[in-house]
Amino acid sequence: MDDHLSMFSRDVILSRKEVISIEDMLNTYPWVRDINLEKGYNFENSNKKGKIIPSLKFATEDDAEEITKVFKEVYENTYPYKQMENVSDIQNMIRSPNYYWIIFTIKPDIVVGCQGIRLDFENKIGNIFGFAFKKKFQQKVEISTASIASVVAPMHQFRNQILFWFAEVRSSFSSVQYIAKLTGLYPIGFLPNKDIFFNQVESEILFITYSQKILNGLRSSQKPQLITPAIFCYFYAFQKYDLGLPVILNDNNFEAELDSDKLENNRKLLLRRTERDKYGNELIKISIMGTSNYLQFLHYSNIQIVEKVDYNVSSLEALYVFIEEIKSIIRELKLRYMEVFLSAYDSTHQMLFYNAGFKPTGYVPAFKYNKDYNLYEDQLLFVYRENPLNKNTHLIRETEDFLKSIKYLKELRKK
Repeated sequence: MDDHLSMFSRDVILSRKEVISIEDMLNTYPWVRDINLEKGYNFENSNKKGKIIPSLKFATEDDAEEITKVFKEVYENTYPYKQMENVSDIQNMIRSPNYYWIIFTIKPDIVVGCQGIRLDFENKIGNIFGFAFKKKFQQKVEISTASIASVVAPMHQFRNQILFWFAEVRSSFSSVQYIAKLTGLYPIGFLPNKDIFFNQVESEILFITYSQKILNGLRSSQKPQLITPAIFCYFYAFQKYDLGLPVILNDNNFEAELDSDKLENNRKLLLRRTERDKYGNELIKISIMGTSNYLQFLHYSNIQIVEKVDYNVSSLEALYVFIEEIKSIIRELKLRYMEVFLSAYDSTHQMLFYNAGFKPTGYVPAFKYNKDYNLYEDQLLFVYRENPLNKNTHLIRETEDFLKSIKYLKELRKK
């Protein structure tokens, strides 16, 4: 994408003031309310600089092949998530009520870019992903208008069903971070060395935005209980979203008080099950036989990372044994990155992961929906990683401020 921020037209950016909520953003861009992505939306043929503004619409199954061509061309067949290069997988997404693809086109029906959206209606959370634009059109088209529309229009369309949006944004493109900022998303989590693009390791930034319904009443009022290393992450979110003060709990001796008999029994009953897909990605589940305790995650073998960790434990002894197994799996699979979102209300879980080599890289308010109470609960992002940070980054001021606040900017800037 063109990295010159001057490309953003004053006709499109109606206000540069900071927006905190989805509602703030919709008031900033009232023109998106006229966009019907099912029918498609055509902008004027050019802006003041003479560049073409792409049209946009929800993709159909017939567009799946063109979407795969975008990824293959933009990433030169190195995109790490191979389902984006598979026509049938894209068609399955388009058929699903939980996925939408937006395509950008210019006359005569030339697809120049795309963007994916995943909607979790049960938890009322939306994920923006897969933004890609063909290189040969990046200097010929005015990307900003269509990009803003592709983010804001779905938020307007699903405003009563999706109350929280997030996106993982590449650290090497300040222009994409800037679009995220303009559409109300702000950095809240750091994913150090998570991905590999063009065979090069690259960090990503977790960006988020909320509905006022969450900020004004649906966020849990429970007071966070944090370990000291998480304070910098919390302080950033505290300032951004006017959170209350947390409780700091550091019990470094509780591991010595764990029941050794329970630990040994859990080790004997430990089970591991692996399911592989056609790309070699693995869903790995570890459990304790005869109990409801489990921990599972998704392993991308081609880039040696783990994400989407989910667990349920009835005791600290169960979690301790699971973390022992995780450490073994990290060595066995030669993992270079693993992320886990932990409850902000349980400092003992935080300490167990911290002592195992996981470090806090973000405090995410209201990131987990509790259906039993109809409330959103805060979570902490903890990351295990190998290797020094890749310093090839291009950051906007807000991203720099965030990374400085959580004490990672200096590491990115070291020569």
